Amino acid sequence: MKLKEKGHRVSSVKKFDLLGNDEIGLSKALAYTLAHNRNSLFELLHYLGIKKKNTLKNFERIIIEIEKERTEGRTDIEIKMENKFHIIIESKVKKNKVTKQRTQYLNSFDDKVRKKVMCFITKVRNTNKEIQKGIDIINLDWFELIELFNTNKLTKSNVVKEFLEFTTRSYKMNELREILIQDLSDENEIKRFKEFHVYRRDITFGSPLYFAPYFTRRAKQKEGVGIAYLSKVLGVLTLKPKDIIYFESDLLRFANKDQSIVDTWKDGVLLTDEKTENFYTFYFLGEPLKLNKNLLKDGTKKKGRGKNWIAAMIPKNRSVTFEEFVKRINMAYKKN
Repeated sequence: MKLKEKGHRVSSVKKFDLLGNDEIGLSKALAYTLAHNRNSLFELLHYLGIKKKNTLKNFERIIIEIEKERTEGRTDIEIKMENKFHIIIESKVKKNKVTKQRTQYLNSFDDKVRKKVMCFITKVRNTNKEIQKGIDIINLDWFELIELFNTNKLTKSNVVKEFLEFTTRSYKMNELREILIQDLSDENEIKRFKEFHVYRRDITFGSPLYFAPYFTRRAKQKEGVGIAYLSKVLGVLTLKPKDIIYFESDLLRFANKDQSIVDTWKDGVLLTDEKTENFYTFYFLGEPLKLNKNLLKDGTKKKGRGKNWIAAMIPKNRSVTFEEFVKRINMAYKKN
């Protein structure tokens, strides 16, 4: 890994990038974040049913360990407060199903604590919860964790922001939402999308599976008003545009090693503000699929209009399901 390019005064490589691209690295990054940011730790504790107040005194009483060797095996993360609670976290990135480990560590818990939680973090949404031997077994997926930490309060912390960037980029956490729909009217941003297959936005975390821009009247596009294209999101990076040269390996991974696609993306990132010190989140897209009929906002005035869809001003991070998207395509055909 190249940490610094010639001619640059500082490196854009973040500390979490040094951990590598496996589940051990992700576990370490999560544990480091919890240990260095009190708010993220208590956000997770509350999610897991640990009803402890977010106070400095309580934070000082908590122990966080990684890779603890036990008779039953080596755990990824353990979080403990004496006589109060004991949490064991096992994380998975490529292995989605947890079988043996569901019971492997049930004898590893501290008998003296009141609350015991076995938490599995995987790439599969699974809301099932169970209790075995007085131990709460909770399933959490990485996408829920991103949502949990992606709040105005938590992202004020640099360590939380770096963890979210690392998670999104290194592990392609792109099943969080299905289809993101956002207004697009700026001339430069339309050009960036159409010609370079890149979408730029303010910093955000997580990623949809697909992106569908909504051309407004102000955009004055030949396709007309509405959603005319659907593009697969192949990867996401948050960076200063001028630092795109540091992310060649990530771009090649997104593009399945197609250098021509990477070169086009880089030109798209540098289309405007190439010298700015501002950070943006860039979506690197596949070839846009042209829809036969534009999809429009719900223009009715009935109560609850736009439910599961879009109406009036499209809010930031407005995502819809494939089911709803296909439903709207069918409705567009019926009107014509």
